[in-house]
Amino acid sequence: MQVVGITHHGPDGTETLLGQEYLLSDTNHLVATGHSFGSSSFQSGFSFSTLHGPASTVVGSSTGLEIDLIWDNSVRSSANWAAIESAVIAAAQIYTQTSSSHIVINIAVGYGEIAGTRMPPSALGESESYGYITNYSTVANALSAADNGLVSNGLMSSNALSVDGPPTNANFFVTSAEAKALGLVNGSSTAIDGYIGLTSSSSLLYFSANGGTIGKTQCDAVGVAAHEISEVMGRIGLEGQSLGSYHNVYTPLDLFRYQAVNVRDLTPTSGYFSTTDGIGGATNLNSYNNPLNGGDSADWASSVLNDSYDAFGTPGVITHVSATDLLELASLGYTLNSSGLADIKNNTTIVA
Repeated sequence: MQVVGITHHGPDGTETLLGQEYLLSDTNHLVATGHSFGSSSFQSGFSFSTLHGPASTVVGSSTGLEIDLIWDNSVRSSANWAAIESAVIAAAQIYTQTSSSHIVINIAVGYGEIAGTRMPPSALGESESYGYITNYSTVANALSAADNGLVSNGLMSSNALSVDGPPTNANFFVTSAEAKALGLVNGSSTAIDGYIGLTSSSSLLYFSANGGTIGKTQCDAVGVAAHEISEVMGRIGLEGQSLGSYHNVYTPLDLFRYQAVNVRDLTPTSGYFSTTDGIGGATNLNSYNNPLNGGDSADWASSVLNDSYDAFGTPGVITHVSATDLLELASLGYTLNSSGLADIKNNTTIVA
């Protein structure tokens, strides 16, 4: 646990208030790291003789949110590289077109692998995120400042973080990307913030960004990419789990999870997302998945249909990012632009 106000130098030489950086795997394995990857230095653990696509693609505007997609050799060497990149770019644009957070998120993208390790056959997508262990006061202070825009627009109550005795003595894991959005680390750092991997099997349709007909047994690659990118951005839950030597660990998203009105869900069960409306958990905006079924606790339950944030992919349909999905990311510290605010207020469904 780090003390607010003490400045450390991160692994890429930039200043941070958060100290040691860690890598959180898709299976919640925490590893201390001193990585110094820049956007031009990342290479896959697999070698290929022919590369087709560009080394990276920056999505977004320098006046708002930018996502630097760093293409692994597994993408660049694929005969299908253009369709893969098109799908991931379309997913990233959902976030860059709705957020004005003036930061750069650097994500390395793999095809059939993630961070140099082959993905299991059953996985449609995976993510791994760099991040920091900190304390409740650091998270609460940063979120309170970042969420002022949601409060002023009537999308969050002013006491959202203080109702029902939050875990003030617990540890908190904040992804590197979210730490940028919250102003806790240098927002323009070129170090990799996280990794995503998409399956190389035929179970994903990679042409949906450019049209095409999805098969009955296929899932939408744009939706899967949007799902994994949002996890790097901080859409993960831990609900008091242990990470290595750290015990009783939560994430900022856990602070918006409820079991009932004014009763937080601080254990890995089937809670729901709420921004409180003045009373903790007064409005159930979407139900979370019960992780006992093998899915992630921060994903939506199967009752939420055709959403890219669902715990399990839905074959045969093009999935979307909903207004609630955007509000969930905004609650983590990402500033909405006028388009994003309008999407939430009008309950707009976004299909890339």
